[in-house]
Amino acid sequence: MDPSHQPNSRSAERCRRLVALALASVPLGGCYDTAILMKARQESRELIQTEEVDLGTYRITLPHKLGVSTDNVVDFHVFGQVTRGDRQAIDDALRMRGAELRSKMLVEVRAMKAPMFEEAKLTALRNAIAEVVNSALGRRVVKQVGFYRFSFNTI
Repeated sequence: MDPSHQPNSRSAERCRRLVALALASVPLGGCYDTAILMKARQESRELIQTEEVDLGTYRITLPHKLGVSTDNVVDFHVFGQVTRGDRQAIDDALRMRGAELRSKMLVEVRAMKAPMFEEAKLTALRNAIAEVVNSALGRRVVKQVGFYRFSFNTI
């Protein structure tokens, strides 16, 4: 055999390592964590089977600062995404405890600082709204919060 066609020991070792790495990254059949698979399936099912629930329209003036001639107003129409199974619970809560939820929402939003309303994704506001509704129900019913309309103005 021609010596130029024989693989050198370095390239042969490199090839063996690549094959071993490729085999190590292949999942073995029958080795599954069922708890993780069930949780992923449940989360994907919840995302597919969610509905939008109108959580209301709010126009909230932030606390006035002495010596400043302007005020900040947050104006939004918000919805929450809930699973179909939780739809009745959230509808009942909004109907029976709507005034309480509005009051808690007012307190929560007024406690936030103006820069939080200028954030692109409004993460702090979304989390605060979900927390208000979920705490009133005693469990995590609202999965995500979105806005039909949102504005933050200085008047």
